Amino acid sequence: MQFLPIQLQDITILRTLAIRTYTAAFAHKNKSGVLEKYVVHAFAKAHLEKQLLAPNSYWYFLKHNDAIVGYLKLNIGDAQTEFQQSDGLEIERIYIDSPYINQGFGKKAIDFSISEAQKLEKNYIWLGVWEENPDAIRFYKRCGFKITGTHYYDMIAEIQTDYIMQYNLT
Repeated sequence: MQFLPIQLQDITILRTLAIRTYTAAFAHKNKSGVLEKYVVHAFAKAHLEKQLLAPNSYWYFLKHNDAIVGYLKLNIGDAQTEFQQSDGLEIERIYIDSPYINQGFGKKAIDFSISEAQKLEKNYIWLGVWEENPDAIRFYKRCGFKITGTHYYDMIAEIQTDYIMQYNLT
């Protein structure tokens, strides 16, 4: 298993993977039009370019053998979508492609995130997970995350509620 930093020249691969994994994860639970509007906005090439160039965001492809099985986005400092505390690290995106789900790659991505947070001397990791995603919530709980609150997530066509989950490193 490798975690390869995503470069600007990888944007087409990232965009294709992001749209495919996001749609697979959420299409069945969203009203018609909600997901489609979000995907157009969130995964627009210009929007992804800006995020890839942000100094406090770290993007990785998860590669197993010769296949890209998923991707991961970590944020620190002012790149975090909320809190922006210097002692925290946000997992903003963690997606595994459908053929590779339930093969341990998500856990490896969490372990990698913990390792990166420790290297950066962070005290905690946090993430937002949609309240309508029980499989992900169970997964994060098994990994040691605890629900610490909620926030609203703007899906462009509607506002949804996410649980804030935290993993303490201290």
